[in-house]
Amino acid sequence: MEDPLSPLPYTGEPPPLPAPVEPPPPPAPRPRFHPLVRSALFLVAYLVVQVVAGVAIALFAQAAGSGFFREGGLTSSSEIQLLGIVLAAPFVVAVTFAFVWGLDRRPIGSLGARWPEGGPRQALVQAVTAPLATLALLGSWLAVILLLPPALAEVRFGGVSGSFETGPPWWPLAPSLLLGLLLLGFLLQGGLEEWIVRGYIYRALKDRWRPWVAALSSSVLFALMHLLNPDVSLVALLNIVIAGMILAALVEKSGSLWSATLAHGVWNFAVACLLSVPVSGVRMFHLFDVSIGGRDLVTGGPFGPEGSLVLTAMGLLLTAWLWRGLPARVRE
Repeated sequence: MEDPLSPLPYTGEPPPLPAPVEPPPPPAPRPRFHPLVRSALFLVAYLVVQVVAGVAIALFAQAAGSGFFREGGLTSSSEIQLLGIVLAAPFVVAVTFAFVWGLDRRPIGSLGARWPEGGPRQALVQAVTAPLATLALLGSWLAVILLLPPALAEVRFGGVSGSFETGPPWWPLAPSLLLGLLLLGFLLQGGLEEWIVRGYIYRALKDRWRPWVAALSSSVLFALMHLLNPDVSLVALLNIVIAGMILAALVEKSGSLWSATLAHGVWNFAVACLLSVPVSGVRMFHLFDVSIGGRDLVTGGPFGPEGSLVLTAMGLLLTAWLWRGLPARVRE
C-alpha cells in the first residue's frame, strides 16, 4: 500500500540514510609573532652566524700564518669575505629551518626553495635567460656610459690585468680556475642573500601586507644590509632598493628563488670580475684593467655601477615593467 503523504512510491525498503558529512580540515597553525618581529629576529640570528663565521676564519688564517693565508694575501683581500659568506651558508640554512618550522609554522618550500613553475625544464630555460638578461642590463649601462661626453664619464681600458696574467700571490693554480671559483662563490652568496631577503623576510611580510609593500619593505632592509660597504651613497642605497624590487618580481613571477639567485650572482660576478670595477664598493680578483672616471653620480664612482644614476633610470623602468599586474597576486 502506498502512503499518499509520501513523495516517493512505497517499495517496502527503508529510505536511505544521508551520507556522512566529512569534518572540515583543521586550520593551519598560525605563525608566532608579528612578521616584523620574526624578520628582525631572523636578521639578528643571520648576523650572529656571519660574525661567528668571520671570526673563526680570521683566527684560522692567523694560526695558519702562511700559504693561502699569509699576510698581504687572502687575509687582506675581499675574497676572504666571500669565502666567509659561503662557509657560513649551511649554518644560515639551519637557522632558517628552525625559524620556518618553529615560528612561521610552514613548509620550507614556501620560501621559494623549489623548482620554478614549469619544473626542471623551466629551470633550465631560466638558467640561460636570467644570466643573459643580467649581462644585457650591465651591457646597456656600459653602452650609455661610453656614449656620454668625457666630462660626465670616461672609460679607460688597460687590457688584461696583471694579477690575472700572473695570478695573485696566494693562488698557485691557473687564474682562470680562480675566476670559475669566484663565479660559484658569487652564485652561492647571491643564493644565500635571496634565501634571507626574498625567501624568509619577503615571505613573512606577505603574511600581513600586499606583495609590492612586502617587496619594498624587504628591499629597504636589503639596502640597509649594505650600509657598511665602502663608499656607499644615497644613490647606491636607492639602486639596491630598486634591485630588490626587481628580484622580488622575479620570485613572484616564477614562484621560486631560482631566477633571482642566478641574476643576483651573475650580476656581482660580471661587475667585479668581468667588467672589473667595484661591485657594491668592493674590488675582487678581475680579468681586465678598467677604470671609469667622470662624475660619480653618473658612473657610480668607487661604489661601482650600483651608485650610478644611469642605472637608477634603467632600474626604475625594469621594475615598472616586471611588476605590471603583480600587486594583486599573493603567491604562497
